[in-house]
Amino acid sequence: MTTSKHTAHWTLQALAQAGVKTIVFSPGSRNAPLVIAAEALGSFTLEVLGDERSAGFNAVGRSLVTGAPVAVCCTSGSALANYYPAVLEAYYAHVPLIVLSADRPEERINKGEGQTCVQRDFYEPHVAASVHIEEDASASEVVSQLNFAFRAQYVEMRPIHINLAFDEPLYVQELEPEPVALVFSEDVMEFHGIPDNQPVPSFSDYKSVAVIAGQLLPQESAQLRALLDEGVAWTLFADPMSGVLDHSQAVPMEALLDLEPDAVLSVGGQWINKKPKQHLRALGIKKHVHIDIFQCWDVLDAEVLQLRMAPNALAVYKSAPEFIRIPSVEPVSKPLPWSDAAAFQSVVSKLNTTDVLHLGNSSIVRYFNYFPKAVQLYGNRGVAGIDGSLSTAVGAALADPDRKHFLIIGDQSFLYDHNGLYGQKIPQNLVVCVLNNGVGGIFDWLPGTASTGPTAQRVFANAQNVNLEGIASAFGVDYESVSSVAALVAALDTAEGAKIIDSKTEQRANLAALAALR
Repeated sequence: MTTSKHTAHWTLQALAQAGVKTIVFSPGSRNAPLVIAAEALGSFTLEVLGDERSAGFNAVGRSLVTGAPVAVCCTSGSALANYYPAVLEAYYAHVPLIVLSADRPEERINKGEGQTCVQRDFYEPHVAASVHIEEDASASEVVSQLNFAFRAQYVEMRPIHINLAFDEPLYVQELEPEPVALVFSEDVMEFHGIPDNQPVPSFSDYKSVAVIAGQLLPQESAQLRALLDEGVAWTLFADPMSGVLDHSQAVPMEALLDLEPDAVLSVGGQWINKKPKQHLRALGIKKHVHIDIFQCWDVLDAEVLQLRMAPNALAVYKSAPEFIRIPSVEPVSKPLPWSDAAAFQSVVSKLNTTDVLHLGNSSIVRYFNYFPKAVQLYGNRGVAGIDGSLSTAVGAALADPDRKHFLIIGDQSFLYDHNGLYGQKIPQNLVVCVLNNGVGGIFDWLPGTASTGPTAQRVFANAQNVNLEGIASAFGVDYESVSSVAALVAALDTAEGAKIIDSKTEQRANLAALAALR
């Protein structure tokens, strides 16, 4: 038996054919037909999270570590608005998130019905495709719509939105309808926009070419690392989230500030530090070639040529004499006085190469510039918000139970997203280290904030004194408070199962440590 809403059953069948293995549901009434269909098909792992914002980021984390599309499903009304932060992250980070939203029939929209809003094309322009399926749609109509959506997702590796309208009654069940079959798979596999013999542009007319790596997924980092291991004739200017900053042939991207390249060859996604971007723009770079299968932004306000290739396509330039080479930079190895930097250094030093490291945003991810390490690295740098770092790490750890996951996160971000721990499962392979300085420390990294008045300073700092132990207790997670390097190392050594380590620091010591690093 399955739902009497055939469109729900056909849609779930199509998801299974498209490779979806996990659906994260947020409970509701309007999406009951989708819940019933998913249970009847038995093709999915079904997870439940009441908070749609956390559920969205949880699904992003699952998709990141598995490489497979993951679906979230919610009821009508404001529920789907709470997915939007995760949709934005998935769009700009190229994560194949699928949003299933239940809706009222078209004729009941804007007629005073409860828990109702305009849901058609809700996430435009931040999805690869948005389709709306009415309850009376035929099997062929549903297949046509979903073929379009899944094809767009495959080509762009971005989220899609499937909005399904259901009228009451919502819980009626009947025998399964005739199955449907997607026809997108073979067709899509023939198209990826990657020419087999794409010509590679020459930089022979330039004298000083900078090779830059932005954010990369671990599998992309591995390709680039293998190329660097073979030996190249140039230096890689690497973003912290490139995953290769620890390599002897890579230096922090900030080293570009002392150079004046006349052309740029780049790979990967976002660059965390805006100063190199501003510096290169001011130089008036005339040639910019970017290697990436999916994305290509005009970061430097220069005409940019995209090569739709994987990062290891850099191999064709491995001996280019016109590419910049500078001395390597030794990472910070000396012990630091207790501070956020010392806590970060301590956690990273304890990681094995098989471990997974998740980094929160703001000041946290920037510390990796000083303490890089060869680990699998994740962080929500699509739009770089603080709103889903914990939820993403929780989802990733649940989907990857055989490895140890570590999250280093600031107190503001942890508090903002602590509902990421609210669910039916807590990953026992996740250690969360909160750098708890009681304020929004990122503003001390930014120029100009120190000159503002006391009211502005209060807004920037957002001082807090929340009892993190109470939060840990509420969710049944082990907790330990530390205020020294020795105590933090001991807490890491004794971590069995899920654990929150509250690393309490003073902002004065943090500023002194940051000044010493710079």
